[in-house]
Amino acid sequence: MFVRPCWRPQSLDQAYQIIDENLWALLVNNGDDGPLVTNLPLLLDRTKGPFGTLLGHLARANEHAVALFAATAPTLAVFHGPYSYVTPSWYPNRDMPGTYYYIAIHCYGRIRAQDDAELEATLKILNDRMEQPIAGGWRMDEVPRSEITRRLPSIAGFELEIERLEAKFKLGQDEPRKDALAVADRLLASRDASQRQLGDAVRRANIGRTD
Repeated sequence: MFVRPCWRPQSLDQAYQIIDENLWALLVNNGDDGPLVTNLPLLLDRTKGPFGTLLGHLARANEHAVALFAATAPTLAVFHGPYSYVTPSWYPNRDMPGTYYYIAIHCYGRIRAQDDAELEATLKILNDRMEQPIAGGWRMDEVPRSEITRRLPSIAGFELEIERLEAKFKLGQDEPRKDALAVADRLLASRDASQRQLGDAVRRANIGRTD
């Protein structure tokens, strides 16, 4: 991924926060007929490995599962943070071309298969994470455990230990400060929560600049 020095996050924690808040990811491997890509949720465990470990699962019937566990090259996981088209009309002098402001994280690493106990534990963490904001959310212990375990043979759980992490926070840092902050103001005024989140990131990335 092309990342100018000014687009790099100020800390690894900034990249981790994007992964935690946007766990719907793309998993990519090489295949015999081209790339294999699966959309799926990936959980970040910051305590495992030098750059953390991603936990996930996919159906064993998915052809990607075979390639995933046979892969000798690194697997890629792609996360997207908030993004927006930026119209030239948002700049004070309307003299800049249109562009996109966005945040993206690419994680490369090797795959390790989970056993059933590890998979079941990961599924519980994922379920609790997704159900937590839902009033009266569902718990896995609401059904007999056999209803969970009988499904495990159909699911391939895995861990991806991150060996290389590339993070791109393209938030106007290579543009005049006044232009980037004008864009931040427009985004912060949006009714869309994702746009406001991006606006806040743009402001934080540019407010302290002296250039």
